[in-house]
Amino acid sequence: MSKVKNEKARSNRENGKIEKSLGFMSSNSNSNAKIRFYLCRHGQSEFNAKGILQGHLESPLSPLGITQAQALALKAKLWEISYIVSSHLGRAQQTAHICAEFLNKEIHHSQRIEPQSTAELAERHLGAWQGKAVAQLTEFHQFNTLCYQQTHLTPPNSLEPDNSPERINSLERIISLGKSESTDAVRQRMQQALRNIAQTTGVNADSSSRELNVLVISHGDALACLMSQFTQPIALNNTQGMLLTYHHDKLQWGGLID
Repeated sequence: MSKVKNEKARSNRENGKIEKSLGFMSSNSNSNAKIRFYLCRHGQSEFNAKGILQGHLESPLSPLGITQAQALALKAKLWEISYIVSSHLGRAQQTAHICAEFLNKEIHHSQRIEPQSTAELAERHLGAWQGKAVAQLTEFHQFNTLCYQQTHLTPPNSLEPDNSPERINSLERIISLGKSESTDAVRQRMQQALRNIAQTTGVNADSSSRELNVLVISHGDALACLMSQFTQPIALNNTQGMLLTYHHDKLQWGGLID
């Protein structure tokens, strides 16, 4: 029984961290609002253009990436976005701010859209592969073909591969130690982040709002991990995305979006 209580307490602590990092008011109230999540990959980064694996490393948007983010902003206007939340990594935040700046100019909301960010929407931590050229990593291609089915596998944290079951890390250990992540770990934190965003945006929304649209800017592999919970994952192009809905405490697949 004590183990169950400890696990529940740890989960509550992690959920509190997510809400705090988003900057929303926390609440135990449940909202009946239906939340549409437009989850999109960030614009092309400089590392993307050079074929280098990023993971948690920083790399700004390339000129093409800035253009892609501006095109995404045009789509976001059609989606009637009320909130924008991104990964805490720079390329995702940069994309989110470009979209918010455009929407605030084009649409006269009663309140400006101020992008929020959270580490729980970050890219998969790729361990020793971060900063390496994709073309030179045969092991990465092998991992990429297996990781969405054998969801316990993790990239190596050193140059020596180690994909034992012990490598599955809790969210708390991943954040504190910077360990490479399994598909299971990424999927879990992504889903929990979306639930927290849905609950907090629903609570803070106008009482007359029954449907809310949220733009979420994340990363290619992280989104593929989340996608694998619902359907066969594909590699998303920069600023391509997918739609999930949250209603009555459930996330539902809504298909791919360009």
